[in-house]
Amino acid sequence: MFVIEPVGKKWPYGMNRAPLGTPFIYLPQWSGPQLAPAVQDENGDFDYLTPDMPGFEAAHAFGCVRFTLDVWENYLGQPLEWHFGERFEKLEISILPHWDNAQYGYGFLEIGSQFEPDGRVLPFTLDFDVIAHEVGHAIIYSVLGVPRADAEFPEYEGFQEAFSDCVSLIAAMHFPSVIDQVLEETRGNLYLSNRIARFSEFPGQRQIRTANNTRTMDEFADGFKNEHDLSEPLTGAIFDILADIFHESLLERGLISPEVEELAEMVEFGGAESAELQDAFDRAYADDSGGFVEALVDARDVVGVYLTETLFGLDPDFLDYGDVAETMLAVDGRETGGRFAGIIGRNFERRGIGILHAGPRFEAKRRDRLPSRRTVQPRDRLRLPRMSYRESYMLLRNP
Repeated sequence: MFVIEPVGKKWPYGMNRAPLGTPFIYLPQWSGPQLAPAVQDENGDFDYLTPDMPGFEAAHAFGCVRFTLDVWENYLGQPLEWHFGERFEKLEISILPHWDNAQYGYGFLEIGSQFEPDGRVLPFTLDFDVIAHEVGHAIIYSVLGVPRADAEFPEYEGFQEAFSDCVSLIAAMHFPSVIDQVLEETRGNLYLSNRIARFSEFPGQRQIRTANNTRTMDEFADGFKNEHDLSEPLTGAIFDILADIFHESLLERGLISPEVEELAEMVEFGGAESAELQDAFDRAYADDSGGFVEALVDARDVVGVYLTETLFGLDPDFLDYGDVAETMLAVDGRETGGRFAGIIGRNFERRGIGILHAGPRFEAKRRDRLPSRRTVQPRDRLRLPRMSYRESYMLLRNP
């Protein structure tokens, strides 16, 4: 993979529309001018770069992608093979500071910015969560694949977002500073607001999504507006599984009592006040903070392995959340003989996963059934209408 900062690139990659509305596909690789690339020092390193220097954002973006891949290739047990490998040898990571989004697709990972109401521009190149999330999409397409056009259930789109959020969450937990910060903030009570429960924080206590949420599938039985909202019941269930496995690990280490674990479960399900639980965690953490670190790392790795093995066991065609729950339970059976089956089963059931299914999108995402930016491939050009000479000329004049 490589990073570029293109000059004059007006269109993001994927499916776009020409000046008169005709759809067209735009794919790598960029052949126009670009800013000078980040340069290594005499030792082959980039850590001499500071945030005010040219090339810093490019190096930081590359480092975020590489770190996330290092984490998840370890869980996968093999290098990640790009799903576009038959056409492109390398992933193009491009920086578009004027674009208000980020995306992964066929041969590209594009990174834009967050535009604040007060005029500030916050580059996603410096946002680990956003970049790691896009790497999550790369993992899904490389391992699971792309569903057939006539076999994509609504929950496949939600699964894409939920799994990618979990890729970001688990990758962030491989920074010791994140583990330390989370435990200092919560003393082990992960249901308090904390770093791993919030994805991509912005000023004013805003974030893109929260893993520690209370959303259930009955909210989407009649339909859904977007896949990000639809993803939250699945992300929430996986976060609860992580928290419960963490509590189980604390109990086995003798760091909390069975009564505290039971109280934590009651708080999780809204059946008790959290003040008593927090007091218990405060005392336990003060007695053995190192044991809490070990327990959280163990829970992290259990969830990382289970998510990976679940991904290997799924089929993209007609995928729904119930398939995810059933496959993860089967993984637990193979890995531990069903040690966490109760935890996994009750957290999916609590969210209505495997019981209720999402209705159709309230407004059709692609009424003309064109591929999305993420899923578009070169062969999809055959499905597109021909552009008129006039429109082609207009596009060339204003690329």
